[in-house]
Amino acid sequence: MSQRQAVAYIGAYLWRRERFGMLFTLVFAIYLGVINSAAIDGVLGGEEDVPRAINGLIDWVTLAMYPIFGMVMNKSSWNMWRDDYYSKRLAQWRTMPIPAASIVRARMLQSAVMLPIIGGVYLLAQYLLTPALRDYVTPMQWIENGLIWMCYALIIIPVIILMELGYTGKQYCLVYFGLMIAVALLSIVLTWQGVNVFHSVLNLIKDGYGPVTILGMAVVAAASVLIGHKLTIERIRRRSLPL
Repeated sequence: MSQRQAVAYIGAYLWRRERFGMLFTLVFAIYLGVINSAAIDGVLGGEEDVPRAINGLIDWVTLAMYPIFGMVMNKSSWNMWRDDYYSKRLAQWRTMPIPAASIVRARMLQSAVMLPIIGGVYLLAQYLLTPALRDYVTPMQWIENGLIWMCYALIIIPVIILMELGYTGKQYCLVYFGLMIAVALLSIVLTWQGVNVFHSVLNLIKDGYGPVTILGMAVVAAASVLIGHKLTIERIRRRSLPL
């Protein structure tokens, strides 16, 4: 089959198989937006009794969760360490006349659709539920903030997709949780040094540097997607897959 037919076939399969996982990711994003809004309101509202660690928590949630908005949360993803369902599914696709490039494109397209929808709902929930945030930035500035963080997510997501399609479930889990721990440690160190990434990005936008930051992040994100696309295709072609 042609690449377009293959992408359409895999896209339809992913929708049938993972639509409830996508919905769960959306619900999780709303929950996260509600919970995180209270912390942001306290920090931006200038409350004196807000613990310093809250800044680190906000940074960790922001850095760690945005890439997840382009991923599926379901039973298969949670059981990758034991079951490695994704490798089995990939092996099945490779027995069919489906090019490796089509598999990667369909998977990246899934994230490209999920990220703006779920990330947009997350941003909307935060803005509506955080009075101090509405006082601090305008709606347009908040949209700029969202675009910056979505570009950040698009830099990280190709790495996750490479691990998902190119390696075993256990290797994927080790790298994924390693990233989560690394982000947590980074947030702790930055908080200890008095640096708040979330707040700094907002201040950058308020100073008028939002458009140029978005442009720079978009260029890096595009490069990450292109490089990740190529590396994942090459890795799939070299993989020894279970039957």
